Amino acid sequence: MKIRRIRADEGLALRALRLAALADSPMAYGSTFAREDAYAEAVWHERAAAGAAGGNVVTIIAEHEGRLVAMATRLGSGPETQDGSQPTMVGVFVDGAARRQGVGVGLIETIVGWARARGSTRLTVWITANNEPAHALYRRCGFHLTGATKPKCAYPDPAPSWRWRETSGEVGRRAQKSRRAAHPWPRER
Repeated sequence: MKIRRIRADEGLALRALRLAALADSPMAYGSTFAREDAYAEAVWHERAAAGAAGGNVVTIIAEHEGRLVAMATRLGSGPETQDGSQPTMVGVFVDGAARRQGVGVGLIETIVGWARARGSTRLTVWITANNEPAHALYRRCGFHLTGATKPKCAYPDPAPSWRWRETSGEVGRRAQKSRRAAHPWPRER
């Protein structure tokens, strides 16, 4: 298992992984399978190129035996965006076959490290209220609930998304210790 930044030439692999995420957990994302399945190939190539460039967006993936099995994206132009909001982590997904192996922790650790290296002191992620495995993952990585909620935009679900925020500075150290103790696979920096 290798955790690394996506490459610009992996647009179609990114598409396959994102569609798998939307099929696996349709209520967890701010989009739908039907919407994203209809996107032109150019959209996926643009997303991969933007995530690889690491400007306002970075996409981190996990690769196993030549196949992308997990992803997370960090959005935001700097420590704080123009409207004063904090950078946000979105689209976090780990394929079922790769779960419970520390991959999610590795993705979060990498995104948090990337954000910190660019001056961010906080990172926000919105999690569907009933997604307890995700809540447990973020809790384990040092995130905490802020108390803020928002309705989901893709589905009319009465359960809101909850905002989690990492502010302690401990997430990188906690996640790193947890992941490396159990799964010392190579990471690209």
